[in-house]
Order: sequence, then C-alpha cells, then structure tokens
Amino acid sequence: MEQFVVSARKYRPASFDSVIGQDHITKTLQNAIEKNQLAQALLFCGPRGVGKTTCARILAHTINEFDQTQKLAQSMNIYELDAASNNSVDDIRNLIDQVRYPPQYGKYKVYIIDEVHMLSNAAFNAFLKTLEEPPSYAIFILATTEKHKVIPTILSRCQIYDFNRIGIVDMVEHLKFVAKEEGVTAEEEALHLIAQKADGALRDALSFFDMIVTFASDNQVTLEATLHNLHVLDYDYYFKITEYLLQENTSDTLLTLDEILAKGFDNHNFINGLSEHFRNLLVCQDAATVQLMEVSDSVKQRYLQQCQQTSKSFLLTALNIANQCDLGYKSSKNSRLHVEIALMKIAHLPSAIQLAAGEPKKKTKIPDTLPVEPVPVPPTPTTSNLESDSQPATLSSTGSPKQDVVASPPTAEEVHVASAPSKENGHQRATSKLPDLQALKSKVAGTSIEAKEETSHKPSRNEAFTQEDLMKYWKEFAETRREAGKQQEYLVLSQKPEFKEPDTLKIKLNSAVQIDTVDYLKSDLMPFLRDKVQNDGIKLEAELEIDETKALIYTPAEKFQYLVEKHPPLKTLQERLGLDPDF
Repeated sequence: MEQFVVSARKYRPASFDSVIGQDHITKTLQNAIEKNQLAQALLFCGPRGVGKTTCARILAHTINEFDQTQKLAQSMNIYELDAASNNSVDDIRNLIDQVRYPPQYGKYKVYIIDEVHMLSNAAFNAFLKTLEEPPSYAIFILATTEKHKVIPTILSRCQIYDFNRIGIVDMVEHLKFVAKEEGVTAEEEALHLIAQKADGALRDALSFFDMIVTFASDNQVTLEATLHNLHVLDYDYYFKITEYLLQENTSDTLLTLDEILAKGFDNHNFINGLSEHFRNLLVCQDAATVQLMEVSDSVKQRYLQQCQQTSKSFLLTALNIANQCDLGYKSSKNSRLHVEIALMKIAHLPSAIQLAAGEPKKKTKIPDTLPVEPVPVPPTPTTSNLESDSQPATLSSTGSPKQDVVASPPTAEEVHVASAPSKENGHQRATSKLPDLQALKSKVAGTSIEAKEETSHKPSRNEAFTQEDLMKYWKEFAETRREAGKQQEYLVLSQKPEFKEPDTLKIKLNSAVQIDTVDYLKSDLMPFLRDKVQNDGIKLEAELEIDETKALIYTPAEKFQYLVEKHPPLKTLQERLGLDPDF
C-alpha cells in the first residue's frame, strides 16, 4: 500500500510565488536577495500554520541556488533545530561549534530554529554573541508563534518579519485548488466553513479537508458532512432563532435551544455564535460594510434578506445582552438558565423599542409648590355667611396672597408657614424639600376631591371650642404617632403650641427639619383637629426660631470667668492665693 501524505505536506509551497497570503513577506525577501541585502539574523513570527517554516526553507533553497527538485532536508547546508526539545545551553553550544565550519558546497549555511521562544534564558544569552556577529556564510532564521516571549536582546539583533493570518478568501481558493488536484467535488459553503473553523491557519484547513474527504466515501465534500465532522452549528439555527426573537416567540426560541443542546453543542459556543450572527446582520445594514462578512455568497444573500427585518436598535441591544451573557457565563452556576434569560430578554426587545419610539417620555420640571384645583364657591352665599365665615388672607409658600375659600376645608397647601428666610448655623436656610412628593400629590388630589364633595353636600362647620379641648386633641394625635413608632414626629408634636385668637395655633420650631416634619403632618393633623372640634376654620402656623448661640469657651481664662459668674467667691480665692487662671 502506498504511503499516504497529508495535504499540508503534499502541497507545501516550494517557491515564494506559491506561498498563500504572505505577499508582503515574500516580496521583501525576494528584493533582499536580488539586491544582496539579506540580513544574517531573521525572525519569522506569527500564528500557527501560516508558512513561517515554509518561507524559511524556501529562503535557504533560494540563496544557495539549489535545484527545485532537491529536497531541502537532505542538504548538508541547512540545519533545522527544534528549540522546544533542544532548549538548553549545551544544545546552543553544539550549534555554535558547527557554525565555525564553512559550507561544503554552496554559499551559505542556514540554521532554522523553530519555536525559538522555548529556549531558556541561559541558552538565549549563550546565543547572543554568535547571533550578533556570525561568520559571513552563516544565516540564522528564527521562527516563533509567541514573539513576546523572546528576550529583547535577541529581538534587537534580528530583522523581524510578522506573518499575517491567512484570509478566508485566499484559503478557500487554495482548498479549491487542492480539491481539484485530488479529484474531489467540494461545495463552496463547505469550504467556507472549513476556512472559518481553521481560524487563519492553512495547515489546519488542509487537515480538516483531509478528514472530511476520508469520511466521504464518494469523494464529495458536502456542507452536511462538514457540519457533522467539524461539530459546527448550522447557519439555519441562527436564522431561525432570530426570526423567533423578532416575533417575540419565546417558547419556540427555548425549544430550538433545547434541540441545539440535545445535539451536543455547548451553551457558551451557541451564545458566541449568536453574537456573531447579530454582528453579521449589523454590518449588512450598510452596503459599505457588507464585505466584512466572511461567508459564502449564498449565505450572504440570506443575511441581506434578514437584515431588512431588523433594526439597528434591536441588533445593538441584542449584541449588548449577548455580550453580557458571555462575560458572566463562567461565573454562572446554571449555565443553561443564564443563556435562556438572555434569550428571553432579547425576545422582548421589539415591544420595548416600539413603545419607546411611539410614546417618547418628556422630561418635565416639577414645580416647588403643587397646584391645587380651586374649589368652587357656593352659588348663592348670604351676606351673613360671608361676614361670619370669611378668613384673613395668608401668604403661600411662594409669597403670593391666597384667600381662603368659604366652603372648602383647608388642604396641605393652605396651611401657612410664617417664617421668613433665616440663617441657621451661619447658612441661609433654603426652601424646604417635600419629604414625599408623590404622597403629597395624592393627598392634595384626594383632599381636593373631598373638598368638592363636602362643598356640594354639607355647609362649613363653625362650632365653638376651647383652648383646653384643642390641646387635648393635639396630644391625642401626638400619641397616635408615638404608638405608630414614628418617634421623630412625636418629638416635634410634643412641643406645646401657642393659641392665638380666634382660631389659630402657632408652633415655634428650632430647625428646618422640624419645619419639614410639620409640613408633612399637616395633611393628617389639621383634618383630625377640625373633625374633633367641628370647626373648619382652624389654622396652624409654624415659625422657625433659633436661640442666639452663646460664645464658646476655649481658653483657661474664659473657663475661669465662666466659673466666677456661677460662683463669685472664686474670684476672692484667686486673688488671695495669687493664682494665675491662664496656667
């Protein structure tokens, strides 16, 4: 039986012209040879399977002018060293000893050191002198996939060539060439899938190709066989799930996910593939970015069709949700639930976007005082009622005069706070903030409704009452706050108000916080007192009154003077004993 040779070796390029996807490297090396400006130390770095070792062998073949049919491995002028297994100082010393001898035939002795980053630091240091000043006939070609692991002193002595990942288009064209040479019929979608799975490494792509050809008994590389062998999720699933998400069909989305998991696919790979699908739909939105998709033409047409059904808002938000799911996947204990929650969030995006676009919310500035609907005056008031029920005008919190309405019980806005702007602890007291704006709105609205109902059904109450009765009910209301566990409100109500004729209570408070507390309690306190005494004309005024702060005592002399004022005999004792208060 004839020995089988894998495609990666069988179709390895033998000249610079046949190297795939590295035109910037091959062109530079060819010009350097023609101009006789080739450096004596070269560093080829880049991903796996992109042609670093191949270009090194072609370079060695070209500068020695060997015959194209001669195998490079059989030449005595070319030495290949695997640094992964020969990484000690002794291995480098043996190499240096060989450099001393000129080539038997040809112009140059070429030393190709693969995976050079595996050398130890001692080996690197032993190699420095020879690498910097080699004999005129010696050329060193170092190859590595991890340039950052090579010490800087080595990098500074080499001419660095960075190899690129091979593009999908170039890889597909090379796979078509190999398939034609092998007599294999291959679908273009299958070759694109192989190229994407190879991730820029042509050697991996050729290995996948050989595996799928071996699986197919009729020398046909189909998309179905490629999906099965490479364990890649079909595009159809992503298109199907996207349709379900746009339709807000959560149940079918979760059932499709269950079908995918039943086939052995991983949750993490699925969410990453879905993110890639959303990304492709997003680049399809603009004709200038369609070329960024690395898929076959037939799949590209499907993307162009589905992108017309999706909006950028949906795709950007869905990408953000999928990205957050990817970031939190490893820390999640229930990975399947983690992915399902992300899908359910994406499924509700169309409704959220439509609602936001249809009814935009406008930001409105909330006024300092809540507007209260005016209560209508009874249509036929008598003169006697007007004279007996009229109340003096008071000022609202904004400073504008406000006349009490005859037939309406006072609301939270009608209670007057008789306090001019004053200074507290050296600072100007700002307008008090409402503790709970929404609650006050509800109470004001409710009070207005009650006021309208009372106006239409019963007249204003004006029963006589005494100061003792009012103080009793005041304490009763304070006890209800204490029993409810509201100690701050109870402490404020514990301060005895002054009774001003004929029906006004005035309470003096010593802080802005207490003023705010009284403002908050008015909506409950005033209806309570009015109901108890059957009089709707009762009013409450809160006034801020801060005592003058005494001078603080700091020095010993001040402390002594304070004690003398308390106890005058101390002054006589100090004089008789000749004591110094500053000591």
